[in-house]
Amino acid sequence: MGFFGKTEEATRPPPNKAKRKECWDARDKFFSCLAANSIDNSLDEKSLPTVKSQCGELKADFEGKCVATWVKYFQEKRFNDLTRQRYIEKLEADGAQPLPFKLDNSRK
Repeated sequence: MGFFGKTEEATRPPPNKAKRKECWDARDKFFSCLAANSIDNSLDEKSLPTVKSQCGELKADFEGKCVATWVKYFQEKRFNDLTRQRYIEKLEADGAQPLPFKLDNSRK
């Protein structure tokens, strides 16, 4: 459909509890495969051949059991979390210390 038309996914009802659990289980299996094969960013063009050859069936199961927007979100979040954790570990290894006070992000 056009730019503002509803997609097939948008017209489906949201997944129920059982479908969400199936999705999350498939995601966890796929992510375990990625970790076992040292693949950080499963959306990166360079890693796609390895993802397909090493974890292709699990990825297909993940994509089949989850809403497409969730698939993209989960993969992006995984990569961002890995990047963030490695950065924190590097800072700690370099001797970084937590701030002695808590930042107040609220505006008055």
